[in-house]
Amino acid sequence: MTIAVRQLHTIEDLRAAVALQQAVLGERSHPIWRLPHLLHIQRSGGFLLGARETIPTASDALHGVLIDLIAEVDGYPARRTVAWGVDPQLRNRGIGLRLREIERRSLQELGVDLVYWDVDPLSSVELHIALNKLGGIVTACSSNGLGSSNDTGIGGLATDRVRVEWWIGSPRVTGRMEHGLPLPHQQIGLHEMAVLTKTTLLPTGVRGLIDCEPRVTTDHVLAEIPENLADLQERDHEAAIQWRLRVRELIERLFRLDYLGIGLIHEGGRSFLLFKKGTRKTELRAADKR
Repeated sequence: MTIAVRQLHTIEDLRAAVALQQAVLGERSHPIWRLPHLLHIQRSGGFLLGARETIPTASDALHGVLIDLIAEVDGYPARRTVAWGVDPQLRNRGIGLRLREIERRSLQELGVDLVYWDVDPLSSVELHIALNKLGGIVTACSSNGLGSSNDTGIGGLATDRVRVEWWIGSPRVTGRMEHGLPLPHQQIGLHEMAVLTKTTLLPTGVRGLIDCEPRVTTDHVLAEIPENLADLQERDHEAAIQWRLRVRELIERLFRLDYLGIGLIHEGGRSFLLFKKGTRKTELRAADKR
């Protein structure tokens, strides 16, 4: 399958973008950006991308979609991503990354410095892509910003989110996206990182978070998160709630101590969100020192 990424222009394109969001999130999901919303975004200068096969098929369906609003952060021209998804049957084929590559190239031509979006702090797959694949950093968090949700995949959990910032012209991102260089954290040994969470296998067969280390004494610290949030919720919803509450408290504390989220570590079938004490400026320029 050969995929082409293009900006969405026609009403048919926008309807296809709505349909893909429904396939990813569920037809009645509140976060879906529907046709009237997409028309407003398009007419106000927002950025809408879609991915389709290069060979036309009987279906006009999209395989991937990305939707950005115009934004500004601390005087920097920016875009806020409000939708980014891939057909569930076509994941792990690079479509999501391809959308981001085209977005980055297009926005650089417009003089845009920053793209940012929100991610569930318990979603290891989304964090892996955002931090390890794209070179983003996590800079802030919000607790239950949309209220408890009953949408597919996050039923009944508070809608906590962390903000991913993707500084598309920084040495960190340029080294990763254009030259395939490893990110600085990928060259650090596990012995240099302190694990702040304590977990155990529960009778339900899932891993539960039972405690968090109150002291933070090293520059690089790890917070374990579920390997598969949807599976966790299905098998032990009470354990999922404890993960939500305890990870929330830990992340809020780390941000108060001037830590940034810089990567996701996979080890022994478990996932850990990696934080580093520092500033945006030092982390974004860290690649200059290699």
